[in-house]
Amino acid sequence: MELEIVGLSLNHTVTPLTVRERVAFDRPSGTAFLRLIKERVGAEEALLVSTCNRTELYAVSTPGCPVDGASFAGLLAEARAFEPTERPRNYALLGGEQAVRHLFRVAGGLESQILGESQILGQLKRSLDWSRDAGTSGRILHRLWERALRAGKRTRNETAIGDGALSASYAAIELARKIFGSLDDVRIVVIGAGEIAVLALESLVGARFGRLTVMNRTRQRAEDLAVRFGGSVRGLDEILEVLLESDLVISSTGAREPLVTYDMMREVRSRRGGNRPLLVVDLAMPRDFEEQCGTIDEVFVKNLDDLSEIVQNNVSGRIDEVPRAEAIVDAEVRNFLDWFRALDVEPTIRRFRERFHAIRKAELEQLRNSMDEETFRIFDRLTRRLVNRLLHFPSANLRRHPGLSDREFIAMVHEVLTERIPHRSEQERREG
Repeated sequence: MELEIVGLSLNHTVTPLTVRERVAFDRPSGTAFLRLIKERVGAEEALLVSTCNRTELYAVSTPGCPVDGASFAGLLAEARAFEPTERPRNYALLGGEQAVRHLFRVAGGLESQILGESQILGQLKRSLDWSRDAGTSGRILHRLWERALRAGKRTRNETAIGDGALSASYAAIELARKIFGSLDDVRIVVIGAGEIAVLALESLVGARFGRLTVMNRTRQRAEDLAVRFGGSVRGLDEILEVLLESDLVISSTGAREPLVTYDMMREVRSRRGGNRPLLVVDLAMPRDFEEQCGTIDEVFVKNLDDLSEIVQNNVSGRIDEVPRAEAIVDAEVRNFLDWFRALDVEPTIRRFRERFHAIRKAELEQLRNSMDEETFRIFDRLTRRLVNRLLHFPSANLRRHPGLSDREFIAMVHEVLTERIPHRSEQERREG
């Protein structure tokens, strides 16, 4: 059958932030891109993973529809309207076991910008919904997705790789403490109401700070968080006025375009006056604040890449857990690959069963006239169970055979199962 899992990864280790934010997807755009992959490349199974630090595509390549990561890169550039001169060239092409292992490492937090971060599991869960929406969810990638999640959960439940407050949101609060000295009089704004925003708010629990404002496109969600964490709510249409009155902004919306442009920030800086700094921690992908905002005096704009450097000094405990996490990933990869490679022998197993059941039915039919209908049904059930029991261990052994990838072995089994009438010469036929 010669199936292969192939992939394309644009991630924080190989792809600049300016490119990553342009290839970030939400559910509608992600679903549309998967449909494009299916229509243009013909991939029946495709899975798209889009997070703060990566955009990755996985697909199943078959003899009837060979696909590769390079073709995905071209469609990605087309879908995101890259000019020929600016097309992303910083990406990783993945194939076979390499693709499987990479996804399992991503799920386990081993490929994260902040080692062991847990948000990736929630982001990975939604990827299957996008595939279902696009009609690109199939047996193989569904199993891959399930096993990746299992690997991720095990690394967190069975190791300490996720212990301690080392999220990007935590790093944002730590950075603010370094800049302002303390948070006692710092006026804080959290823009967005998703998981990153909640983590930022949780990092403030027990801390003393000046004032908290929550802003979100959906006001009810902002109000829920404001009540939970003791803040007030303002609408996004008031963002300029809020920035005038703030010291620390943590932003993590899903907006496709910047909420604050360079010109808007220049106006804010002009109206703020004095030398009072404004720290903006932009955790959104794509970014909520235009990059040039950070060039304005007394306006400090930090992004995800900047924050990763802050937490490196605090990851020593997690690094010690990497070998244990790697062992879990290795075990889950082997488990998946055993199942995946066994798919090659499934047609052979079906032929086993079809052939033996055909013999069973033929022999049973010869007895039909010698028994009543009820007795015939009893014998039918009995012989079906008997054949299934007899074929159970041969089928299981075929799936476990270490040479499953050996096409000659599978061809040999097919040969054994094929009923052939020996060729007889004319002389043999005359002689009886």
